[in-house]
Amino acid sequence: MVAAGLLILSFFPLAFGRPSFESGSLVTRSSFKPPSFSSGHADPPSIFKMTLGLVQQNVPGLHAALLDVSDPASANYKNHLSKDQVNQLVAPAAESVQAVTNWLKKNGVTSEVASSAGDLLQIAVPMDKANALLNANFSAFVHDASNTTLWRTESYSVPADVAQHLAFVYPTTQFIPPPTRKPEVRVVNRFPKTRRAVSKRADVPAQCAQEVIPACLQALYNIPATPATAAGNSLGVSGFDQETANPDDLKDFLSQARPDIKNGTFAVQSVDGGSDDGQGTTEASLDIQYTVGVATNVPTTFISVGQENQDGSLGGFLDIINTLIKQDNPPLVLTTSFGFDEEPFEQAPELAQTLCNAYAQLGARGTSVLFASGDGGVSGSQANDACDGSAFLATFPATCPFITAVGSTQGISPETAAPFSAGGFSNIFARPDYQSDAVDGFLKKLGNTNQGLFNTTGRAYPDVSTQGVQFVIEVNGQLQGVDGTSASSPTFASVVALLNDNLLNAGQKPLGFLNPLLYSKGVAALNDITSGSNPGCGTQGFPAVEGWDAVTGLGTPDFTKLLSVVSGGAGGQAAQSGNSTDAGVAQSGQNATSTDGQTQSAGQGEKAGAKGKGKAKGQGKGKKGQDAQASN
Repeated sequence: MVAAGLLILSFFPLAFGRPSFESGSLVTRSSFKPPSFSSGHADPPSIFKMTLGLVQQNVPGLHAALLDVSDPASANYKNHLSKDQVNQLVAPAAESVQAVTNWLKKNGVTSEVASSAGDLLQIAVPMDKANALLNANFSAFVHDASNTTLWRTESYSVPADVAQHLAFVYPTTQFIPPPTRKPEVRVVNRFPKTRRAVSKRADVPAQCAQEVIPACLQALYNIPATPATAAGNSLGVSGFDQETANPDDLKDFLSQARPDIKNGTFAVQSVDGGSDDGQGTTEASLDIQYTVGVATNVPTTFISVGQENQDGSLGGFLDIINTLIKQDNPPLVLTTSFGFDEEPFEQAPELAQTLCNAYAQLGARGTSVLFASGDGGVSGSQANDACDGSAFLATFPATCPFITAVGSTQGISPETAAPFSAGGFSNIFARPDYQSDAVDGFLKKLGNTNQGLFNTTGRAYPDVSTQGVQFVIEVNGQLQGVDGTSASSPTFASVVALLNDNLLNAGQKPLGFLNPLLYSKGVAALNDITSGSNPGCGTQGFPAVEGWDAVTGLGTPDFTKLLSVVSGGAGGQAAQSGNSTDAGVAQSGQNATSTDGQTQSAGQGEKAGAKGKGKAKGQGKGKKGQDAQASN
């Protein structure tokens, strides 16, 4: 999971059409440089790329359609929308397109449509042209922790008759740090061996309590080792920050972890000049080895996002999701192990809303979108004690109500919450109806614990969890043990991909957006985790309790039970076949296949603001301006 720095604006969160200041015919938006940045000195880029978000016409209609096709109680369940139908819901009004493009043309600027529905425009201009267009003063700012230079302005203006049609202009006043990485990695001297003859949770090898390999996950969660066979199935893995998944590492890993897979591989898709060439890196190796190695024979694509967006990590997030939305056949499951602290977006909620609505578009078309919840407990994306004595920090996109956020567990007897598992409540997105009863039950059990430190009416996360401690991977020929929700999201995504395989083979439709199912019929097919907590910010964080909790969500998967739920009671071939393995082996091969919410302001609800006391025992996350981190 990836954290971001604090964005401090000179006004409360407002839609662009309700500006903080109007002067004549101009609308001005301002910000201040956050403490994590300092003024820099650098030559400006010759060409400055920017994204203009146009106001989408019918976002409530998109949300309603998504929930309608995702609710098992709906007559339209899994009747997913087409790309054209989704585009019609989010396309900007014709007058919005005309107003913005006419303004650009009047200023000698040519724009290109950057999204399937036409709601995003991109421009590329010299820096002095950007300054003139926006009445701005773009300057170099250095993010101190990463020594990365970003070009930002502390204020800019647009004509009032244009501003009402714009949701955002990026990058301008948004000071969001780039990703940095501090994975929890240990050397593993030899590959662990496990033997088992039955697929029963009670018979999980004891070795799995110390080191996790695919065989452990198959035993814990009844995941089949038989190969997927459905035509049209697909699984996408997002990659950022020059992460590389080396095919030779995967081959050697599978030879030890899944010797039954004789041709395990993956396809690569490039966004913004992303590449998968070179030596393997920890995050990408983890994500690929525990999708290809768990979702047996499901065509898997590593989607590598490069540095050609010139506007920081958030630009990469916008570009990858809009690339997938443009595709006629986006992956049926998408797992991402990166994200941000939500706090910077509280003063620029339109950016979070735009990304969240993009995930809703994919969900409405039948894609299950999953994100790692983060690794800082209640203190955000990564552990840090800088938030001691202050409010809990949520993570984004985990707080988006239209994705499935995955936390972490550890141990096997019993399985307990991993202390780093990020969870809590959003200060931007309101709690969706599908989780209202579950979260109300948790809040009742919680009582006055952590009172005032979180927003009781916000979207609660995570939704589910899986193991996330001491996953054995291979990187550049070296075995490593890795901890983090970055291990958990690919694991749950693999479960979903295998469920889709059974559904597709039975002539049914893929699952799509998971949460309405998980919080209703799916509850009985999940293993409830009732011990552990996620300390941070000088507190013990939230406790794992019976039912949903803000550490492990609804619990961990049982594939056999989930298959029965999603298929209407039919067990399915994979669930019936058993999983007799030696180091998690069965039969199979793997083929390479290429795939080309409602919101609330931070001040609504019971906004976090009271102070906590004490130390976080190493499971906190910085309050402001902390580095972006991967959930390792």
